[in-house]
Amino acid sequence: MVKLLVLTALSAFVSAAQTADINAVRTLSRQLEQALIAADTAKLETILTDDFLRRPPGGRDTNKREYIALVGSGQLKYLAFENLEEKFRSYPNLVLVDDLTNIRARGANGPERNTKLKLTFIWVKLAGQWRLAGVQGSPVSAQ
Repeated sequence: MVKLLVLTALSAFVSAAQTADINAVRTLSRQLEQALIAADTAKLETILTDDFLRRPPGGRDTNKREYIALVGSGQLKYLAFENLEEKFRSYPNLVLVDDLTNIRARGANGPERNTKLKLTFIWVKLAGQWRLAGVQGSPVSAQ
């Protein structure tokens, strides 16, 4: 009986911690989108890990420095994000987010384009703070 009570209490604690982690990452995800739209490079510095990696569909990988430079210079201008579906999976010090998103963006002096992407975000907890370690995108074909 005691074992059952301990396991039930432990399960409730783990579930509450996972929910708190997911809520924290959900909030940071919205802050990330706002920082990208505003080209807020200072905010991006605090959200991305030092070894951050972005793997866009059909493009070359970019690290933290390169990605912040693209956004800060206007070479990559995000205009809007429309999250169609988000799924969160929580592990100790790690949250994976599978996201289906419409992104409205444009390159430097280029035309505005809308792209639907499946994105996988890797959020890690470092020194008590959630940070984005990586994102990979795959295009969604029109059906």
